[in-house]
Amino acid sequence: MRSATLGLAACLAVGMSCACLAQDQTATARFADTQIGFDPGGNYGNYTLNVTGPNGFHARASSKTGTPSIDLRRFGAYDDGLYNYQLSASTDAKVPLRGALDNGRPPGQPDARLKTVSVSGTFHVKGGMIVKPSTAKPTRHDKDAQ
Repeated sequence: MRSATLGLAACLAVGMSCACLAQDQTATARFADTQIGFDPGGNYGNYTLNVTGPNGFHARASSKTGTPSIDLRRFGAYDDGLYNYQLSASTDAKVPLRGALDNGRPPGQPDARLKTVSVSGTFHVKGGMIVKPSTAKPTRHDKDAQ
C-alpha cells in the first residue's frame, strides 16, 4: 500500500509539473465586488480562467485573444469563503512534444504545441463580496520560480 501511495504521488508530481509549465506570466488580478478579471501584462492568447470555491462552486471562462473575467453571480449561488483561481494562456513560442504515443491515428500528428503559462492565487468572499486581497505576489508554477 505504501509503494502504491508513493507511486501515485510521483505520478501526480510529474503530471502537475507538465500541466503547469509557467514562465513569466505577469497577469495582474483585478477584483471588484463579485468579479475577477486580469490585466494581461504580456502578449498571450488562448486564455482560460478557472475559479473554484466552497460547496463545489466552479466557474470557467475562456477567450482566444483577451483575458476573460468571471462574475460570481452569473454562475449561480456562491458562498462566503476561500476561492482559488488559475489563469492559463499560451505564448507564440512552440515546444516539442516528447512523447511518441502510438494512439492508432494516422501519421502526421503535431510534433509541437504552444508554450503554456499560468498564474494562480486565492481570494476571499465575505458578505457576498470579494474582499480585496493583500499585495502578495501570485504563485508561479514552474521550475524557475523563486
